Amino acid sequence: MPLSKFSRRHRRTWEDEKPEQDIYLEEHRTPPKPPHYYDRVKGRCRMCGLGIYKDDKINKRSTWHPKCADEYMMIYHAGETRRRIWQRDKGQCAKCNNVQPRRSRIKHLKWHVDHIRPLYEQKGKRFDEIDLTYWHEENLQTLCFQCHADKSALEAKDRADKRAIEKEKIDKINDYNKKWVMTKLVNLLQTVTK
Repeated sequence: MPLSKFSRRHRRTWEDEKPEQDIYLEEHRTPPKPPHYYDRVKGRCRMCGLGIYKDDKINKRSTWHPKCADEYMMIYHAGETRRRIWQRDKGQCAKCNNVQPRRSRIKHLKWHVDHIRPLYEQKGKRFDEIDLTYWHEENLQTLCFQCHADKSALEAKDRADKRAIEKEKIDKINDYNKKWVMTKLVNLLQTVTK
């Protein structure tokens, strides 16, 4: 079960209406909610969409399986995620093994929750294409400020290199297309002038 209790703050995040866009283009930190989330049908789980049974009958008083409520809180509530990761790692950096205090006002003493497989890989996908394991506890690690900054910088460099390679490929294709069109035009002009 979730470490934190359900409260008004959590209920406010459970929107009643489905948002307009069906591709999550801009925001990739939190995935779009599952399609069943907006149905609000009693006796059916809002996370997985399956029926909730108690004594072989549909439980009309519930809208969440306990494991699904746990998964929902882990994915969509950062405070819950941080509590679980702190409980697991106790603030010890996965890279340099330094132990950070639970709370600190000093920037360099703060601990960070980092996604081992970066979330930008899920950017722009529909819910049915998204791999929710990117937000699960197995894909999260504790890093100190410096290790997190170093890892983020390395990932940003890798993304920039990939974009540069893709741009070079596109430029080569465009150059080839321009040359091909120019040779066709020259051949056409030569046949017309003869």
